[in-house]
Amino acid sequence: MKHISKVKRKMFPKTPKQPIPSESPAGASAGPSSFQPEQNSGPEGRSNLSRHDLDSDLSMLLDEEAGMDSKIALQNRAEEDQELPVSETGTSGIVLDAPEDGKDPMAKNPGDTEGGEIGPAESSRVAKTAREGTSFEGAAVNRGAANKDMQKFSALKAILEVVSADCANREDDVAVGQKARGLLPHIVALEEGFDSPPRDVEELRRRDEVIRELGRLGGQLRPLAEKPEQCTGEISKVLEGLRETIFDYQKVQQDVISSQRRGEISPAEAAILNNFQSAQRAEYRHGSRKGCLKGTREAILDGIELWANDSDQSPVYWLNGLAGTGKTTIAQTISERMFASGQLGASFFCSRDFEDRSNLEFIFPTLAIQLARKYPQFRSIFVPMVQQDPGIAHESLSNQMDKLIVGPLKKSSISIVIVVDALDECKDEEPASAILSVLGRFVLEIPKVKFFLTGRPEPRIRTGFRLPLLAEVTDIFVLHKVEPRLINSDIQQFLRHSFLEIANGQCGLDGWPAEEDVDHLCKQAGGLFVYAVATIRFIGHGNIGPRRQLERLLQSPESTKYQGKSKINPKTTLDSLYISILEGGFCDDDPEYDSSIRSVLGAIVLAANPLSPSSIATLLGFHSSDVSHQLTSVHSLILQGDNDHPVRPFHKSFPDFITDPTRCTNQRFYVFPPHHHHELVKGCLELMNQTLEKNMCQLPDAFTNSEVGDLKDRIKKYITPALEYACRSWYKHLSKEHNVYPVTINAAIDHFLRNKFLFWLEVLSVLGAAREAVDALRAVKKWFEASPTLDTVNDCQAFQTLDIVNDCFQFVTMFFGVISTSAPHIYHSAVPSSPRTSIMWKLYEPYANPLVRLVYGISTSWDSNATTFKHASKIWATAWSPCSRFIAVANVSYGGIQILDAVTLEQLLTTSPLSQPLRFGHLLFSPSGHLLTYCMRKEETSYIASWDLQTGGLICNLEIYYGTKPYESMTYSECGTMVGTLFTDLDASVICTCNILTGTNIASYPFKGRATNIWTHGEYLQFSTLEDQGITIWEAVFTFANPATAVQSLSIPHDTNTASSSFNHILFHLAFHSDNGHLQVWDTQNAKLLLESAAGRLLSFSPDGCFFAHTTNSGVRIWKQFPSGYTHLQTLPVKDPYGPHGPLQFSPNGKFLLVQCSWDAFQLFPTEVSETPLSDLPAQTLHQETKDFILEFSSAHTLAVATRMRGKVVTVIDLSCGLPQLIIDMDTEVYATRIIENTAFIFSNAKISTWNIPIRGGNGDHRADISNSMFITSLKVTDRPDSPVYSPVLCDDPDIISASISPDAQYIAVLGRNHLEIYDMATGNHLHYNWLWRLPPVWFIPDGNESWYISTRYRIERMAIGNDGEYYLTEVEDEQLTRNLPRRYPWKSTLGYEVTGDGWILSPNGRHLLWLPYHWQLDEESRKWDGCYLALLHGGLPEPVILDLQPE
Repeated sequence: MKHISKVKRKMFPKTPKQPIPSESPAGASAGPSSFQPEQNSGPEGRSNLSRHDLDSDLSMLLDEEAGMDSKIALQNRAEEDQELPVSETGTSGIVLDAPEDGKDPMAKNPGDTEGGEIGPAESSRVAKTAREGTSFEGAAVNRGAANKDMQKFSALKAILEVVSADCANREDDVAVGQKARGLLPHIVALEEGFDSPPRDVEELRRRDEVIRELGRLGGQLRPLAEKPEQCTGEISKVLEGLRETIFDYQKVQQDVISSQRRGEISPAEAAILNNFQSAQRAEYRHGSRKGCLKGTREAILDGIELWANDSDQSPVYWLNGLAGTGKTTIAQTISERMFASGQLGASFFCSRDFEDRSNLEFIFPTLAIQLARKYPQFRSIFVPMVQQDPGIAHESLSNQMDKLIVGPLKKSSISIVIVVDALDECKDEEPASAILSVLGRFVLEIPKVKFFLTGRPEPRIRTGFRLPLLAEVTDIFVLHKVEPRLINSDIQQFLRHSFLEIANGQCGLDGWPAEEDVDHLCKQAGGLFVYAVATIRFIGHGNIGPRRQLERLLQSPESTKYQGKSKINPKTTLDSLYISILEGGFCDDDPEYDSSIRSVLGAIVLAANPLSPSSIATLLGFHSSDVSHQLTSVHSLILQGDNDHPVRPFHKSFPDFITDPTRCTNQRFYVFPPHHHHELVKGCLELMNQTLEKNMCQLPDAFTNSEVGDLKDRIKKYITPALEYACRSWYKHLSKEHNVYPVTINAAIDHFLRNKFLFWLEVLSVLGAAREAVDALRAVKKWFEASPTLDTVNDCQAFQTLDIVNDCFQFVTMFFGVISTSAPHIYHSAVPSSPRTSIMWKLYEPYANPLVRLVYGISTSWDSNATTFKHASKIWATAWSPCSRFIAVANVSYGGIQILDAVTLEQLLTTSPLSQPLRFGHLLFSPSGHLLTYCMRKEETSYIASWDLQTGGLICNLEIYYGTKPYESMTYSECGTMVGTLFTDLDASVICTCNILTGTNIASYPFKGRATNIWTHGEYLQFSTLEDQGITIWEAVFTFANPATAVQSLSIPHDTNTASSSFNHILFHLAFHSDNGHLQVWDTQNAKLLLESAAGRLLSFSPDGCFFAHTTNSGVRIWKQFPSGYTHLQTLPVKDPYGPHGPLQFSPNGKFLLVQCSWDAFQLFPTEVSETPLSDLPAQTLHQETKDFILEFSSAHTLAVATRMRGKVVTVIDLSCGLPQLIIDMDTEVYATRIIENTAFIFSNAKISTWNIPIRGGNGDHRADISNSMFITSLKVTDRPDSPVYSPVLCDDPDIISASISPDAQYIAVLGRNHLEIYDMATGNHLHYNWLWRLPPVWFIPDGNESWYISTRYRIERMAIGNDGEYYLTEVEDEQLTRNLPRRYPWKSTLGYEVTGDGWILSPNGRHLLWLPYHWQLDEESRKWDGCYLALLHGGLPEPVILDLQPE
């Protein structure tokens, strides 16, 4: 750092870094700032510089003004400025001395800018004139003046060094020395800034004013520095004047710089920054916060500034203080000072009054946005990152800080201070603050960045700062342990200053108040600044005059209630004040008025987000003027702007007081939360029922919300703040107490759901708050279920409303993807796609406005639908959280784990990625749900990786096992710190245990036998092994200090040594495959067979043993356990014909079953879907087919013929009405169909059947009559392809995989497991044979040149007749042709329609026509385009879905 000084002396030594004592201000005993003077060798820390030397060295400071009275000097200089002539350009006081070359330095040269701003050419000319001696009259920029200005800086620094050294070793003057030392870096920064050319003429003037004022104050400080012991007070005042002068100048400079930097942001960058998730009005500049009164908190503020300026100090500073001690005021002042000095990077003021400012997920994105707007180098890194990954703001806190803060700051090398105030006001239920956990992990990676944090010493905050990584790098200052005399002095000063302001504004208050009154109030404050602030607000804003208000306060019995106690409790101190203030606001003789004030106060303190007076009036049914009057009577307790600005409690302690009956003992003032929540929810429902209507924001059809450019303006115009609050917060006020069933609320909710539900979803959609619909419906459901009348009274209406709630919940979860992205498509997509027997369809069918005609396949009930999650890449593993609210997903495309909401399946966070790619493995949540562990294998090495879900950060990643045994099971210890993992094969097993917090392996325990499960039993680890005819349960400690011991042996009369088994240790039920391939479930304690059934390879019990699931050839069957055994509930239609791709996983509460239905998707099925008695379940439920559909359209697009692959029923569908034209019952399995005009061709049982389709008439259905059938033959070949052997093949022969009939019904292609054969359908002749690998399915595609392409998914061959009249198949090798060749299941149709990856059907011009529900989006290869029709054919659907994209 530049340091100019002629002072020849050694300064005081740098104090070594020590912990900051809680009773003294931070930094008082810390080292100096980054400006570090020479070490002092004089006795007792005093300077060796003689007073004669000081006089000599400071002589340049005393210019012609030094001997004058300062006021006269300023007046003379002001007069000189007024006498400056006006230049030809009309700028006052700007005239150059004529240079020797006769040129006008102010004449414009090329490159100069317009106005007062100095461009590049002019800047260099200004610098040159300063060097060469050319001067601006009245601006002090000639060479002599410039040199003198620099000398003044050097002299001023010398004086500050002397003061700092003289005061350093006197205990009473430490704060003064600290203040002097804290000014040094600001003087240096100012000096360096003055070395550069000014930006414009105004900056020249500001510099001149600063130089004059610094010279004047330096002249005052010099004689005081000679006798610091006697002049400490005067020195402190001069130092404060110096700081204020520098602060004022720097603030203006930073405002100019900030404005210029904002102008440098391009429109494209601005759009990205504006649309990025961030909290509103969280920066220090917003809100009604005020900084510290001048002259108060000086020692604390100066200590914090010293910490900020000293690069050797810890990077984190925690200002710890109880409620009311002034933390936020200090944070505000520090932010202002850091901004003025150019050190403030960003700030975030948390507030529990605002949802976004109390949400941890908004902190890092908001800080990043501020940094991006302020620093171009940061923005150049941040903007491309957000463009590439727009969802980064929704990742884990660890990922957020790493990607949004740490990465860009490391690359840009910015040196800044970041301020975060009131961490305790964030919603964080973790034992240690998640923000602090993340901060500890990353703070040392950005050494140029410091974090100033404030917060109450709540347990999670204290625990966070005690984390090892953070404790070592944090300075802590306990605000409420500052020496009482210092706090009382500041409070007294604040009171005197505030009383003086009040007295100056009114007549007759001379000499008011008495000194003893001020002392009394100061004593009553008990060290709480909030008490002093509330007192002044009460006295200064009363209706009966400040003198009377003060008397009322002093005479109140509450003011002396706690006097004489040895220690004043902050709560009781504030309580007495609040009671005194409330007594003045309420009326003794008007209970109705008191009730209205309580209602208003209840709305203020219980609101989910602050409400404006006008919104309060709207929700409570009051007149706006009445609310304003009521707020005036308690003005000192609230923060209020105009009628449209939110009203908030002036301090967080007030809501705590007025809602606590043990503190607010006067029932006149007490706000009873259930009552006032009831008032608010009633007001919200009434407002929504009265004002909500369709298309509230007048949005255009077919648009998504993001495509509406002026959406924010429409929201502001059509959705009032009161309505927005009602839509987003009504359900939060539903009381948990149901002493009396609120019939009025029930009726209002019923009317809302029946008439306004869709319009409410609209509003939430445009506000970006669709997720709140799920929370609201959950809350309403709990509201009804908790009502005692549902159990005691036959309340039909309540039950009906509850049914509507459940149906609305199904609607929201099924169509959440479209509700959250497009309000218009609630009517275009969601309602039209609803099941036809659902309550939602019956209530809101008139509002359906489909842009696509849904011809066929619409579900009849919600029960036939499952919630579906589809990923862009392969899913390796899934797991339920212990609370059943979240699902963890490991996939190929991301190295970390995604955490999804189990209802909406929206991504909530992503963990930090691993260094190695994820592979197939298994996930497990810890018992608390705070940790997540993943076990995976690479070749013969198995790894364990664990994440902290508070932050998303990786805790450990270690090798635990080397071997070939496959993974079987995993469990956490009861304390959640250790994990046991079981690997097993047919005859041997091994259990590996590790400590995931320390990342160390504990033990590896091999044993003989095949283990089935591993679980935790108290402090022990238990596992089970299969024996020849039974099962043995073993127990050991996690460290395996001793070998495992058998604790129970259970026998059954059957061999259990099978390849697939599952054991439930709660009920001791064992499921396995028997010798005949059937499933058996045994009660091992009683050796009783409970279930025997056909089953596939996957078996699973629910955690409590109440449900059991297994795969079959037709899907997944769910059984329920009863005392008599297991009873079948349902068969789930799993899409993939080869069965699920992952384990079946019940949610911990047993309500849902997760089935991975393909490599890239899973589905959630409710375990119990109907109240219908089990005996009344339809028979087809037990035989649900899950194979894909075969569907062909007629050439005229009037009919379609459909069946399942290998199904036995063929349906002909009339496309004009969407009804079955006829149903054809086949005795054997069907492989291919084709329909030409009114003739259907069906390939079944190795023969082609031709069927005439009757023209539909009347009201009856017609059955089809067979008109012709012809047997054909398939081929099995020998080793010589040129010598085939012909033999008939039955339809159930496994060699037949699929078949396809050509569009003109001339050919049929039959695909076997390793061959493709072509037949002539007219003659039955075999035309061609090709050897192929198994690549199902097969289909024909005409090319319009009397030839056909035959495609087997990845291989395409062209069939044509050769010159010899024979048919030939030639493989298509042209990549361009192959790529452009129309496929049966393309993303785009030949007409230009397209299905996007996120489920939208787009028109050729990009218009959003329809959003496909999640279960319709599965398997893009099971779609078929034909003209304007799209058919969805995957096996998870009960019927094929046919869509007409060009409805008339």
